[in-house]
Amino acid sequence: MKMRFTKVFLMLISLLTLGTLSGVRAGEQRDSIPESAYSNGYPYPFALGVHMGTTGVGVHLYQPLGPKFGLRVGASYMPFNTHITGTYNNYATRSDVTAKSGNVSLAFGWTPFSQQSGFFRSFNIQLGGAYFYKLDGELSTRLRDPYKFGEIDVHPDHVGVIKTEVEWKKTVNPYAGIGWSNIVIDSRFSMHIDLGCYYLSKPSVSMEATGLLEENVNNAATIERNIKNYRYLPRLEFGFSYRFW
Repeated sequence: MKMRFTKVFLMLISLLTLGTLSGVRAGEQRDSIPESAYSNGYPYPFALGVHMGTTGVGVHLYQPLGPKFGLRVGASYMPFNTHITGTYNNYATRSDVTAKSGNVSLAFGWTPFSQQSGFFRSFNIQLGGAYFYKLDGELSTRLRDPYKFGEIDVHPDHVGVIKTEVEWKKTVNPYAGIGWSNIVIDSRFSMHIDLGCYYLSKPSVSMEATGLLEENVNNAATIERNIKNYRYLPRLEFGFSYRFW
């Protein structure tokens, strides 16, 4: 039981860290950008945009703080649902998994090579944090097939259901990462790519069970102990912005 739920929650957390990258058109020529943009601190113009990544979809606002510094404020939300099949004590099981993540974030960026040309012109180092007002997951597990009790087939719903909830505290979690900001698409639109990690609070676990599975609630403390170090949430994100000169 301990190993099964540990693997399931490892899978759940891993799924939250999966993302996709869209193709990037890099290496735009400097003379395709108005000269006034550089005098005002390019590549950090004021911009409003949307993003998508491992912590959800959302919107962001970028504010320059100088030729090499900038500030990004954003909000993200991600619902997630899936089904997992497995075995428990040689019985086939089916688990319904749901998870939700929601946060508002603030990140400072430093672009050390902003006056250079080429691939690293938009490279930046980021520090900040996010307030996760929602970060939890729920797992409902039952037998997949009827349970044999002598000559009687007992329906899985009558055998019982185990419901396990994992929740991270609602608090501000620090963030560090790198990225490429303001990758130019045209005179008004750009995109960014971020790669980093949040350091989360310790997760807490609670369990409920019905029917013949009621005694399994005693495993809550064991599961919580096994996942206590699951505090790193990778963040992979790309987004598009409309730049205001």
